[in-house]
Amino acid sequence: MKMVPAPPGRRLRLLVTGTDTGVGKTYVGCLLARRLAAEGFSVIPLKPVESGCSPGPDGKPFPADAAALRAAAASSLPLDAVCLYPLSAPLSPHLAARREATSIDIGRIRGAVEDAAVKSDVVLVEGAGGISVEIVEGYSFADLARESSMAVLVVAGNRLGVLNHVRLTIRYLESEGIPLFGVVLSDLPADPSPAREANEDEVRRIAGERYLGRISRGAAVLPGELFSRFLELGLTR
Repeated sequence: MKMVPAPPGRRLRLLVTGTDTGVGKTYVGCLLARRLAAEGFSVIPLKPVESGCSPGPDGKPFPADAAALRAAAASSLPLDAVCLYPLSAPLSPHLAARREATSIDIGRIRGAVEDAAVKSDVVLVEGAGGISVEIVEGYSFADLARESSMAVLVVAGNRLGVLNHVRLTIRYLESEGIPLFGVVLSDLPADPSPAREANEDEVRRIAGERYLGRISRGAAVLPGELFSRFLELGLTR
C-alpha cells in the first residue's frame, strides 16, 4: 500500500483523527502534547470545533476536550483560541452548527492553523470522529488537512472492527493525497472481544513503518518507544 510520508523537520502541522468516534483522540493528543512540551518543543493545540459540549458555569457550551489539550501543553492560551466553535448538540459539527444556527467560518479555522504554525514547533489539531467528518456541509477534516498542509495521525480504537477501519482510513488518505504521519493503537475503548490482543500485530502489518505503537488504557505518559518513533518519522530535535 503506497503511503505519502511526512517529511521530518523541526516544525510540524498534525491533524489527530480517529478510526471512529470515542477511540481516545483527546487522550492520545494530550499525552503527545505533554511529552512534546516536556522535551522542549513549543506546542499549540487546536480543537477548532467541539460538539457535544455540556454547559459551563456561564451556561454556555464548555469544550472539555479543548480544555484538556490546552492544559497538556499551552495553559496560557485562552480557551476560545483553542476551540473556536464549542457546540452543544452531540452531532457531527456541521449538523450541530445547523441545529444551533451557528455559522462556522472555514477561513477563520484555517487562519488559526496558519497563525499557530508561525508561533510554534508543533500545531496539534484534533478533529471530530473520523477523517471524512464534515465541519460544514461539503467540507471535511480531510479538506482542512489538505488545504492547511497537515499530516494525519490516526488513533485506532482497539476493538472489534478496527482492522477494517484502519484500512479504510489509510486508503482514504492515500486517495486524497494527504500524508499519513502514523497510526497509534488505543486501548481506551473497553472491549472484551478476543480480537483485542490480536489487533496489534495486524495493525502493525497494515500500517507498516507508519505504525507508532500502542497506548494502554490508563497510561499516564506517552510510551518512550512510541515517542521515539514519532520523532523519527516527523521531527528533529
